[in-house]
Amino acid sequence: MASSHIVIDHNDIKNFAERTDGKPAIVSDTKGNGGPGMLRFDHGRDNDGLEQISWDRFFEIFEEQQLALMLDKSGDNPSFNKFVSRNQD
Repeated sequence: MASSHIVIDHNDIKNFAERTDGKPAIVSDTKGNGGPGMLRFDHGRDNDGLEQISWDRFFEIFEEQQLALMLDKSGDNPSFNKFVSRNQD
């Protein structure tokens, strides 16, 4: 990937998900010990272990964990996404 950009705006994140046919989800196996689980988008393929959640719950977790969404800015891989910490030093 040539370049990436970071997104934290909820509307921009929803728009990305809609463009890539993604639904808000968590990785089921990562829930526990009081934690909400790791966020992902369910694209309907290779989704074993994903549990779809509401957008409200998705953004609640997103804000609690102070996450940002890294996207491919170059256009080489338009569906690339990765959740990262907003507070990277």
